[in-house]
Amino acid sequence: MTKLSIDFPIHDSEIICVKEDTLSNIIDFEINYPIDWNSNTFEKKTLRFHNCLNYMIKEIPFASRPHILDLKDYGEINYSIGEGRNKIDVKRRMIELITNAGSRILEFERLELIDENE
Repeated sequence: MTKLSIDFPIHDSEIICVKEDTLSNIIDFEINYPIDWNSNTFEKKTLRFHNCLNYMIKEIPFASRPHILDLKDYGEINYSIGEGRNKIDVKRRMIELITNAGSRILEFERLELIDENE
């Protein structure tokens, strides 16, 4: 599988909050997204992870909101959940968002950036 190619930079995005939709398996990161680094201009956007099956936070307590510094792509992962008739084969992409407080790991099918103004 090819490395994750996103057509939008997420470096320096500030994570405001994270919401989970348990019915559709969507994780939404509400972020302050940098649109102009020179003038320090940000817009609220949503980083949406579709069909997310795993979300893990590995961060230390921090005096401010975490900022995304980098994205590590671990590629496609495959595993099974359950046994016998209840066995489900899972195929997802795994990434790690490196933040100034640690990291956040997600397993998902599709990622999109949603403009709150649309």
